[in-house]
Amino acid sequence: MEYSYDLKGNNLYIGENQIPAYSLEENEIGNCTSCDSILTSLSYHAAGERTVVVTKCIYCGAFHANVYDSGWNWVDEFQVSLLPIPIPISNQIIDDCEGLEAISMKKLEAVFSRGEIEALFARAKDETPIRQYLYRARKKYKLFEEIFDLELAL
Repeated sequence: MEYSYDLKGNNLYIGENQIPAYSLEENEIGNCTSCDSILTSLSYHAAGERTVVVTKCIYCGAFHANVYDSGWNWVDEFQVSLLPIPIPISNQIIDDCEGLEAISMKKLEAVFSRGEIEALFARAKDETPIRQYLYRARKKYKLFEEIFDLELAL
């Protein structure tokens, strides 16, 4: 049976079965079979009559699943592989009129004033915007990106 672990969600997978953690308590659990250093618990999982404790070695970084019976007697230990953590794709970059038009007006109005929005559209259409509105809008680009994960590059 293959044991894998989702670090982000603290879910243990035994084969295809997902077992959520019922506790994230950190305790010393024992010694690593790879380097004999201390194992620290990451999460506790109920698997039928048994409890599975996912651990990490503080020295070599190996992950293990320690299995205990209902009386907390050690039964077995398995090597645990980590599931890949998805890396978010960088924010979408808006740098033309089509991209700007695709953004909901409610999103734009949440950050920018009416004059700033008009200046953004003028800039996107290669028209001459009112300079002061465009400068004010550009000062708010970072805020807009933080809120909506859309990067303006106009």
